[in-house]
Amino acid sequence: MRRSIFSFLKWSPITALLLTAVVFSMQSSKAKNQPTSALDAAPGVDLSNEERVIAKYADDLAAYDKQTAELGKKARLVSADIEAIERRSNDLESRLASVQSAAGEIIKKLKAANEWDNADSTLLGRITDARRRSFFQESSFRQLLEESASSLNSRRNEIAAPLDSLRKRLTSRYGEGADFQIVRAGYRAAIPNPVMIKSARCMLAGMRYGISGFIHGPEATKRSEAGVDCYCFGMASACSAI
Repeated sequence: MRRSIFSFLKWSPITALLLTAVVFSMQSSKAKNQPTSALDAAPGVDLSNEERVIAKYADDLAAYDKQTAELGKKARLVSADIEAIERRSNDLESRLASVQSAAGEIIKKLKAANEWDNADSTLLGRITDARRRSFFQESSFRQLLEESASSLNSRRNEIAAPLDSLRKRLTSRYGEGADFQIVRAGYRAAIPNPVMIKSARCMLAGMRYGISGFIHGPEATKRSEAGVDCYCFGMASACSAI
């Protein structure tokens, strides 16, 4: 009996150590095998609120452009056709200041987190599409943010351009053809050199795509990809996917 007790006391510390090692090994293995989410892999700064502001605006702008394009197809326009789209245009113009503020907040947050200097290289490392990668190599994410934060709200006339074209249709003497082309150009204009000529819509699309890529890595949303293809590269097929 004494021998059994002595044997137990002798081996129990070793057994405890072995059990501890086994448990630690299992926990470590579980942690290593756990999948890393896109947000975990993303830079540490939280840009989710700014992403929501810009994405919502971009979605509403795309809906507005689609509506003006559909109205532009009508053979004849009357004042009642313009009223609803005018309210939407006014709303978008008034909200452009909040998008400009969001761009400024992104810059502040990236600088505070010491991620501003490497923001371009971080984003480029997450873009897999060659065409969009080339766009952000020449027209950088930081440049888009700086331009948006300083001048986006001053370009409200670009947001209202499709509506202005529709208004001309009410009294135009030149018929449907020329005015219809102006309206559609506001929706999906072909831009020969998007690096040198950035419309307000291209700036918004590029900023949305950049933030999506910066946060979510290569899993950027399809709508953000379509926005760049539509507004910066003039790809008509992409405009319906926004």
